[in-house]
Amino acid sequence: MTPASNLRNHSAPGGAWRVCGKGFRDGQGHRVFLNGVTYGPFGASVRDERLNADFSRMVELGFNAVRLYEAPTREMLDAATAHGLKLLCGVPWTQHVDFLADAAARTDAIERVRSEARRLAGEQAVAGLIVGNEIEKTLVRWMGPERVRDFLEKLIGIAKAEAPAIPVSYASYPSTEYLVPRNADFVAFNVFLEKPDAFAAYVSRLQHVAGDKPLIISEFGLDTQRNGEAAQADVMAWQREGLLQAGVAGGCWFSFTDEWHRGGEEVTDWDFGLVTRDRRPKQACFIAATLPTVLRLPDADGAPLVSVVVCTHNGAPTLRECLEALRHQRYARYEVLVIDDGSTDATPDTAREFEFAHYHRQDHAGLSAARNLGMKLAKGSILAYTDDDCMPDEDWILHLASAFDDEQWVAAGGPNIPPPARNLTEAVVAVAPGAPTHVLLNDVEAEHLPGCNLSIRKSALEAIGGFREEFRAAGDDVDVCWRLQAAGGRLCFVPGAVVWHHRRAAVRGYLRQQSGYGRAEALLIGRFADRFAWFGGARWNGAIYGTNNQADLRGIEFGRRGLAPFQCIYSNASGDPLMMVTGLPWFVSTLVLSGLAAFASSAGLMFAALVKGIASLLVAWREAKGRLSGKIRPMLKQRLLLASLCWLQPIVRDWARLRGMMAFGAWPKGRSSTSLADASLGLGVRWLNWSLLEFWNETGVDREALLDTMQRQSSAHGVAWRETSGQDSRDAELRSHGASFAVTTVTEYHGGGQCLTKVRLGSAINLLLVSVLAALGASSFVGKQLGWPDTVRLALSAVFLVTMTVVFVRHYWGMMAVQKLICGSAELCGLAEKVKPEEILPEELHRQALAPSRERAEICLEES
Repeated sequence: MTPASNLRNHSAPGGAWRVCGKGFRDGQGHRVFLNGVTYGPFGASVRDERLNADFSRMVELGFNAVRLYEAPTREMLDAATAHGLKLLCGVPWTQHVDFLADAAARTDAIERVRSEARRLAGEQAVAGLIVGNEIEKTLVRWMGPERVRDFLEKLIGIAKAEAPAIPVSYASYPSTEYLVPRNADFVAFNVFLEKPDAFAAYVSRLQHVAGDKPLIISEFGLDTQRNGEAAQADVMAWQREGLLQAGVAGGCWFSFTDEWHRGGEEVTDWDFGLVTRDRRPKQACFIAATLPTVLRLPDADGAPLVSVVVCTHNGAPTLRECLEALRHQRYARYEVLVIDDGSTDATPDTAREFEFAHYHRQDHAGLSAARNLGMKLAKGSILAYTDDDCMPDEDWILHLASAFDDEQWVAAGGPNIPPPARNLTEAVVAVAPGAPTHVLLNDVEAEHLPGCNLSIRKSALEAIGGFREEFRAAGDDVDVCWRLQAAGGRLCFVPGAVVWHHRRAAVRGYLRQQSGYGRAEALLIGRFADRFAWFGGARWNGAIYGTNNQADLRGIEFGRRGLAPFQCIYSNASGDPLMMVTGLPWFVSTLVLSGLAAFASSAGLMFAALVKGIASLLVAWREAKGRLSGKIRPMLKQRLLLASLCWLQPIVRDWARLRGMMAFGAWPKGRSSTSLADASLGLGVRWLNWSLLEFWNETGVDREALLDTMQRQSSAHGVAWRETSGQDSRDAELRSHGASFAVTTVTEYHGGGQCLTKVRLGSAINLLLVSVLAALGASSFVGKQLGWPDTVRLALSAVFLVTMTVVFVRHYWGMMAVQKLICGSAELCGLAEKVKPEEILPEELHRQALAPSRERAEICLEES
């Protein structure tokens, strides 16, 4: 049975589309490439005759989906059904203001999403729901990325509750790359890059952001007013090829017609349509229907022979699914070798059911020995290894083989994602730490590729002597990747080369697997001592990718004043500081401290041991919460189970590694990238929000003008100005009268040149100074209890009062100076004190919420 047919019960009958791994499938389990085009928004409802004519033209152009920025009318739903089109439906709400500070706006958004999801539930024409579109980057920074993501996740959860059969997502863009709701069913990005190399590179990055979910390029197009119709047609051709090569689930061309509106006004200085406002076809229309929707197959005569090697030991329960998936590969030139490593179950009978697979048996000698036998028997120039509990996607070999067209790569591999879980325990284990995953040096080049999805040039593998047979169950893939790199080889990550990889179905099996990984790491230490430290596992040069990449939104590169066109979280391979409060060393030290406390009858030591134990449990609970988001229903039972696994996994793996190190005499020589200093909270500066100032303008003057004026006027007000770093969510730090302050700004654009600029002024609080002042303040009481002389206590009290007075006065005068700077600069810019607009904005402003962003289009065209 193929992966598609195996998952068929997760697709609704008929023509409804459902998310399946990294793509979409129809009701029969067949893969569907979402070939979409955007439509609207328009100034008024589209007449039925125009609507049907437009939809008919879309079908002629080869499109199978339409992205709408407004909720579809009954007529649109019926027309889409009649023409066989699917709809990606937007839900407009007031997302261009600080909605987190406006209870009415939040309530309005929730009710709109709930009502639209309820109305569209069961509509066969609806392929997906998009609950938001490009919340402006400085607005996200102002509200806080995690808070914005939490609200989007709340909206998605509401939509899923009302319409559980409809996939739901949020459409982000490069300036808020980090803003990916964890419970989204698919990942949608609007990307306007006009050069094929830049587009391909960024789509590769987005595949890592999407993880094991389908990636949709929800907007992409070219303005013919500035670039011409021929350029638009050329871009459409290479863009489609780029999407297919990258394994993207689909894309929406922006847009069908030049006619579109924003904020109730027609946009006339941009022409992104495939047809003009009066529906005259442009040059791109004549090639649209000819563009492929599946990856082109290479010429069978010129394609390299690929030898697929499936190693198995008592793998009969899952081997049939694996071979059935391999039977349906679209790539023409491949052979399948089943290497049986001394199985005692029904593996031989299962393998012999598939005539195309060549069965070979060896005495039980371990995984590496089986893989070496496959290498010796293989006839192909490319070896593709997978496991007996994997189901390769039908284009797996095709994507892998295409990577070797570039001679620089000696190995290639792709993601391994879990299929729908067979039980709740497997669902929890699927998101637990320690799963096999890839390590990337950049968006294309890998440092490590898991052995369940690993292809290697046969000549390169033979040159390094094959797999080392000391690795009997795990670690062989890490060893061979590092040896290939040491020999000058480079590894390619191919996002489209997907295998479905079953995770362990029971907790005991999972912990046994982690113990095996720990023992394998001990073997690796014997070969690569410099790559391991005493605490933690391997020291990677690249970034580790797994199920929890988007849990922590720290380290975002906002750019100067939050204006960087591409804002992302910079991942690295450094150890997590939280590892210092989990794992075997922390656990043993807690036990030792508890023993000492019991032996010495010390309440202080017992309290310290209790704190250590609680800290590790809280860390495990927090890790479990982040991993569960968007994966499975977070019931208390599953949360507790996952938290237990997050706590146990490093202990089990560390213990197995330590035992192996002692058995093999292998000792690490590398430096740990995690330190106690990293884990400590520190006693540095913290910022407290002090005041909020708001200014209104109706001529388009925004935060940039205000900040520039403040910087020019700062010295005249006795204020020192310092720009913050790109990873800082504040615009500037100011210092006056010895006190420190921070300024953060945002501008809400209300249409027609109307702008509301908000300024948040924060005060610096030095925790070390606060601690000293608290100690001085308590000294009088403590001294009295300890019998200190009255003169000493009075002196300490006087020092406390004088210090507090100085700090308060300096802070007060500093605050006055900074506020005068802000208000004076605002007046010079023509910004007036805010006259508060209506709490609920007019309907036309709701209509612009999900409309294509004119400002974003300008930015993205400059980026390219």
